[in-house]
Amino acid sequence: MRAVLLGGAPGIGKSAVARALLKLAESGPGLVQWADVDALWLHQPWRVDDRMKAMVQANLRAVAANAAEAGVDVLLITWVFQSAEMRQLVTALLPPGTPTISVQLRGNRDTWQQRFAADQARPEIDAFFRARYEAAQTTPADHFVDTDHRDVREVARRVAAAAGLGADPPDGAPEPAA
Repeated sequence: MRAVLLGGAPGIGKSAVARALLKLAESGPGLVQWADVDALWLHQPWRVDDRMKAMVQANLRAVAANAAEAGVDVLLITWVFQSAEMRQLVTALLPPGTPTISVQLRGNRDTWQQRFAADQARPEIDAFFRARYEAAQTTPADHFVDTDHRDVREVARRVAAAAGLGADPPDGAPEPAA
């Protein structure tokens, strides 16, 4: 098994791209599983403390171990990776020796704000979300994919190409890491 860590700002399109990647993979030979770290945080009462962090880590560790045991070829993990430390945290939870590649979605502020606001379930953009956007824009990764002026299928093809999932981007390779 190998892991693809797909990150980006909240609302940039990680979940939509993950769904499109699964659609691309449906006719391929490899088994691809998607794990969304944010979904592992869905609990009540809402809080971020040591107990909840331990729960999320245990859940992700179990998903990764079970995927490896089941013969999953690619484990796609999405999260708002807003620092190299967050990426290292997730990598440390994978089975030992799991090869990983990181792909970070990027978009200019206007693109991000439009996508974020389009989801009516999201709260208003405040200082918290602006800070996460800025941090995600500068987080190091193996590959970057610009989402500006691209539909979700095109972004998914670029992510697939960067991750070695066999789909070529329509007009060249994904943007290399800077």
